[in-house]
Amino acid sequence: MMSAVPEPHDLHQPTAQLPVVEPRGVYRAANHRRAGLVVAGGAAAALLLLVVWLFADDDEPVPITAAPAPSAAATSAPAQPEATGTAGQSEEPEPSATTTTTPSVRPAQPAELISALVSAIGILEDEDQVDDDDAESLARRLEQAAQRLSRGDTKGALRKVEEFQRKLRDLRTDDDLSDDGFRLLSQGAEQVRAALRRG
Repeated sequence: MMSAVPEPHDLHQPTAQLPVVEPRGVYRAANHRRAGLVVAGGAAAALLLLVVWLFADDDEPVPITAAPAPSAAATSAPAQPEATGTAGQSEEPEPSATTTTTPSVRPAQPAELISALVSAIGILEDEDQVDDDDAESLARRLEQAAQRLSRGDTKGALRKVEEFQRKLRDLRTDDDLSDDGFRLLSQGAEQVRAALRRG
């Protein structure tokens, strides 16, 4: 009498395995928040560096100092001090009149400035200060300017930068671009124009 044991073909076997279901969203949401904070922090730091760089005064470049080379007076000094005067008195060395040369600072190249502006547009787009389509339109004008510049067409690059500036003004007039974003991009465009005119 083996009626209590189910047949192998029976669909209602008591030993059926159930799938393991993990709780959703608990750990995944924390990882997404953490990644979002890292990305937001990086974008804020990049924007801060870009703003500092763009707002830096072009008339007074920050000198990059290197360790000065030893002067001829310093290398020809005697190895041992002369014994003159009374013991216990130390002689003060006279200050030497050495000339220091300040290293020249290379001005930013137009292609570098254009690249920085394209990056700034991406950051402004991520922060919803400019619409996606408008950001793409602005970046396209700058990329066209960079292409013309790489071909040696400085006048063509200058025309594209001027188109970029007109588009900026239109976006600001239509309130499609934030005031801070407009100021940042306008000043950057002026730096690009000045660099293109320099050479």
